[in-house]
Amino acid sequence: MATVKLSGKGQVVIPAAIRQALNLTAGDRLNVTLDNGRVVMEKLPVAATWQEIIAQIPVEQVVLDEVGHYDVDRAPHFDRWLHSEK
Repeated sequence: MATVKLSGKGQVVIPAAIRQALNLTAGDRLNVTLDNGRVVMEKLPVAATWQEIIAQIPVEQVVLDEVGHYDVDRAPHFDRWLHSEK
């Protein structure tokens, strides 16, 4: 565990060992939240990571017949979404 000091501007320095372990570099963006009195910082994905995330989103073509039915086997994600409770 490392101890850091809060500056007059509210800034803290993340210790080098933690920056290295999390592969943080200058310019990285962090999401900062409060969780039960604890400050939590998480590295936001960079553009390349977003592209990888988006590429993993399943894409289906949902074809409806003349009465509005679709083939569940050809559109299982759509079917799960359609029947999920909000």
